[in-house]
Amino acid sequence: HGYLTLSLLPYMWNQIIEVHNLKIMVNYGMDNMKFGVPVITGSRVRLVTTLSKIENLRGICKVTIKFAIEVEGQRKPALTGNAMFLYYFS
Repeated sequence: HGYLTLSLLPYMWNQIIEVHNLKIMVNYGMDNMKFGVPVITGSRVRLVTTLSKIENLRGICKVTIKFAIEVEGQRKPALTGNAMFLYYFS
């Protein structure tokens, strides 16, 4: 269940942001990840996130977010951590 929950992160992140002139987005890495409660089949989840940092790496944009994937009806999140994405623009 943990890796399936983790695999939802890029999809959910793209549902809450809008990036123009994007050529490609690359999952650059994760740190401080902690798996919490399991996500039971049929559960509703949501992404709660904060934009921590944006860096310009010679024309490539590196974005770092702090995130929590929460499960409806649970006090603790299913997954927390920091994620880094690289954005290449056209």
